[in-house]
Amino acid sequence: MVVIITLTLSISSPGLSSERLQALTGNLCRNITKETDIEAKMVAAVAQRGSKGEAITLGLIALTFLSGGSAVALLDVLKSYLARDSTLEMTLERNDGAKLIINAKNMRREQIEVTFRRAKEFLQNHDD
Repeated sequence: MVVIITLTLSISSPGLSSERLQALTGNLCRNITKETDIEAKMVAAVAQRGSKGEAITLGLIALTFLSGGSAVALLDVLKSYLARDSTLEMTLERNDGAKLIINAKNMRREQIEVTFRRAKEFLQNHDD
C-alpha cells in the first residue's frame, strides 16, 4: 500500500531577519526538491487587498511525499541546515496536529542520532 505523507515544515531563528529567514526557507525548499523525491512548496498566505504579487507565509514549506526512503533523505537535508546555523529551529507538523520540534542549539553530536531516530518514527507514525 502506498501512503502519501503531507507535512508542514516551519523554520524560525531569532538570529535572522525576516528577509534572511525567507531566503533560507526558499533555499531549503529548492534543496529538498532537488535532493529528494519530495514535493516541497512555499506556503502561500492570504494576499492583502491591493498588494502585488503572491503573498508568502514566512518560513513555511508544505511537503508531500511517499513513505519510505524520502523521509530519510528529508532528514539528511534538514540536518545539513541545522549544522550551519545553531539558532535554527525547525518544526515538522503532521495533518493530525502532531509536531516534532528540532532545535539546532541542542544538537550536540551525541544527540543527533537520537533526535533523528525520533524524527524517523514521527514521520512513519502518521494518520493521513
